[in-house]
Amino acid sequence: MFFNKIKYKFRFKNVKFYNASFTEIQKDVSIGEGSRIGSFTLIQQNVTIGKNCTIGSFCNICSGVKIGDNVSIQTGCHITRGVQIESNCFFGPGIITMNDKYMNGVLTPPVFGKNSKIGGGSSILPGVVIGDNAVVGSSSVVVKSVNDSERVFGNPAKPIKI
Repeated sequence: MFFNKIKYKFRFKNVKFYNASFTEIQKDVSIGEGSRIGSFTLIQQNVTIGKNCTIGSFCNICSGVKIGDNVSIQTGCHITRGVQIESNCFFGPGIITMNDKYMNGVLTPPVFGKNSKIGGGSSILPGVVIGDNAVVGSSSVVVKSVNDSERVFGNPAKPIKI
């Protein structure tokens, strides 16, 4: 446990680990300076996390994920393999992303545009593109792509006007 704390301290300068002893970071991971990583979080291989990001506790960031700068991923999120998250996005707690529509090994991960906000407890299905500045309401199930600046909510998620 102590070894992990020392290992991450030298491997990721200017990154705060809330409890490095209870965090696993696999090989070929890049984490930008000013980022913070919560306890009991797994970051799998070949992940890129930008500067000033927050990855909450109990998160699973799967291999090949690319996260831009200033992204906040709250506690208990599952970010599946290959997801792309642009800068300045917010993910509420307990979000689930999926990447295999027919469970046949053909992966089509979701993509999240700049400044998008995803409410807690939402599920984002494979192949969905969340546009720039889009908002997904809490507990929504997103089965279709969301346009730039569009707001959606529900199961299935549908556009709403505020």
